[in-house]
Amino acid sequence: MNASRLNDEKTAAIGDLREFLRISEAKGELQVIEGADPHHEMGAIYELSLENLYPPVLLFKGIKGCDPSARVIMNVRTSKFMVGDLDLHAVEEYRLRRREGAPEPIPPRLVDSGPVLDNVIEGGDVDIYRFPHPIWHAEDGGPYPGTECLVIMRDPDSEWINVGTYRIQAHDSNTITIFTEPGKHGDVIRRKYWARGEACPVVVCLGQAPVLGGVGRVAHGPGVCELDIAGGQLGRAIEVVAGPLTGIPIPADAEIALEARILPPEEETRVEGPFGEWPGYYASGARDEPAVKIDVIYHREDPIIIGQPPVRPTLPGRHTHIGGAAAIWDALDAAGVPEIRGVWKLAAGGSRFINVIAIRQLHAGHAKMAGLVATGCGPAGFMGRMTIVVDEDIDITDSSEVMWAMATRWDPKTQTDIIDGCWSGNLDPTLSPEKRAAGNLTNSRIIIYAVRPFHWKDDFPKVNMVSREYAEEVASKWKDKLRFLQD
Repeated sequence: MNASRLNDEKTAAIGDLREFLRISEAKGELQVIEGADPHHEMGAIYELSLENLYPPVLLFKGIKGCDPSARVIMNVRTSKFMVGDLDLHAVEEYRLRRREGAPEPIPPRLVDSGPVLDNVIEGGDVDIYRFPHPIWHAEDGGPYPGTECLVIMRDPDSEWINVGTYRIQAHDSNTITIFTEPGKHGDVIRRKYWARGEACPVVVCLGQAPVLGGVGRVAHGPGVCELDIAGGQLGRAIEVVAGPLTGIPIPADAEIALEARILPPEEETRVEGPFGEWPGYYASGARDEPAVKIDVIYHREDPIIIGQPPVRPTLPGRHTHIGGAAAIWDALDAAGVPEIRGVWKLAAGGSRFINVIAIRQLHAGHAKMAGLVATGCGPAGFMGRMTIVVDEDIDITDSSEVMWAMATRWDPKTQTDIIDGCWSGNLDPTLSPEKRAAGNLTNSRIIIYAVRPFHWKDDFPKVNMVSREYAEEVASKWKDKLRFLQD
């Protein structure tokens, strides 16, 4: 298939969840699962699928305990069709697209109606449990219907519409909680309403075009509407309907949308959590969170919820965050750090904990310059842990090579910086109970300079290996005679 056709298909798939489902089935990437138990079994099947680097798209049907027509789709953003190759070239291509200029944002287009309004549930009939509400892990504190959902709010001071992705726990038929870390846009906005003595109006979508889930999980700047960003990525406006109660825009083709109110915490709270989180722990525990009262539910026929609960970052299907690596690389360039040869996120660190920077050293202090910028820049500022700076000959996509550089080029006493007081969050498993109780959500960062010391790098012992060029020459000569070279 030519690149243009593939790009057209991918654009169609990210712009429409049901088109994504159709294309995934046509490509043989869809696995349909009938009758799975939403209490733990669905979560176990999902986790097993992530033992594959490119897991299949999972579609759960006939789910126990809810409307049999409702479905859950998983691995929307991790299938081979959506991801492509996972290598440093993918990071470079991502950066190239950014340098060519981000697509011009396209504001959403207001329409009178859409499939999301096909069914309206209000008043005493509101019941979130009509829809799939899995308990993903055995230690989870309750059902979580919202794991890759949209939380849409309007800033009361500026009319800015913010779209974020935060986890949603169901507590009773018309009560949920929305967990968001302090300082995130959703938290900032809701506090403005509470300061006025008001509940914060909110729309929650539990299924939507994949492009919206993609923009919702990324922190764009204050005042930037993610609906505009998504429109630019698609090359067309996202169609929205105005929420009849809140006036907040709702994607017209959303699968399920809730119009609700986040109550001030002094009015009503519910115990949220614990929940299995992306670092691989139940770090944030359980705590009181403001109750969110659902006033109306809108949904399509045969609605589809997107499920994407966090799992340990050691599973192959938990992919490196290509966009996050590209953003750090861009920040290094913007800060004037020369000769950056690559940026990568080691898989075991998930999307935030371990960033690796490859440089070609030009001068004394070059490695430190790169390490400090890569640790403190915006894309790496929240809940990081380790920055590892290595020489340009290290394959930073190979964790064994990174560890080899640390084992052989890093002196812990003289080639390490530790920085305190950095921005962290409740999901950080290293935060002590005392710091959590005091609201001190900060951690320390380590910068490891696993490079040849600049002042004697030319005298550093030479690497014991056949040159890549000569190895390729030999492989070409012997490929027809040696089976192990034919793989």
